[in-house]
Amino acid sequence: MPKDLASRASRLLAVASLVGATAAAPAGGLVVVSDSGSENTRAPRDDPGWANVGTVWSLTGTYLGNGWMLTASHVGAGPVVLGGRTFNAVPESTVQLRNSDGSLADVIVFRIQEAPHLPTLRIAKITPAVGTPVVLIGHGRNRGARLSSLGHEGFAWGTDSALRWGTNTVFKNDLRAATTEAFATQFRKDGATPNEAQAALGDSGGPVFVKVQGKWRLAGVLIAVSALEKQPPETALYGNFTLIADLSRYRLQIEKLMAAPRERGRVKLKGNPPR
Repeated sequence: MPKDLASRASRLLAVASLVGATAAAPAGGLVVVSDSGSENTRAPRDDPGWANVGTVWSLTGTYLGNGWMLTASHVGAGPVVLGGRTFNAVPESTVQLRNSDGSLADVIVFRIQEAPHLPTLRIAKITPAVGTPVVLIGHGRNRGARLSSLGHEGFAWGTDSALRWGTNTVFKNDLRAATTEAFATQFRKDGATPNEAQAALGDSGGPVFVKVQGKWRLAGVLIAVSALEKQPPETALYGNFTLIADLSRYRLQIEKLMAAPRERGRVKLKGNPPR
């Protein structure tokens, strides 16, 4: 692991490199190298779960099934738009997931007041290995003009926004990104995937999918990006990293919550969330 990756990951939150840190920040999205404006804004031919992805506070969230939504904690629970329909969050249903040491991760689940007719997503049981292909989905801006800065090529962010998918591979898979167990992808020019993507400000809460024995599994949640020192704002440069919460570390907590019965529109839970 490059020494600077760990240090960048550890200070991401402090330098406001969150992927959509606040509702006031402009919603951004995946910067996809192959993007031509409308490309990658429909479900890919080999669809990992496109219909289950929507917006929360104009950022991104994923419908898990049984009335539960998943997103980054810094996005927060709020109105959800899925397939053009708006679903309100169930009051007091938000649960922030915990790391193995009991500390809080940058991942939450919350209930919505109706259960849309969408499939239940399966969560990966193990952390994806380095080199594993992944599909990222996020809501936000188109790719902008090509540019060069600090000796690195890349792209400015565009102005229009849309739900978009892209691809990458796992670069490192045993990170602690600030408060969260995570893995990372790297935005590359050489050796890039066909739809090479880098997360940007506003992608928070977006899902990351992997294929396990021929079946799609939900592996992660987009939480942060790592930028170069003095990198111009609203840019994606080759060499940047996307930090992704590793859902295999939180799978049992999520599955326990999803199995809990509902009582009068609220979640009926016993005791504290599992750790």
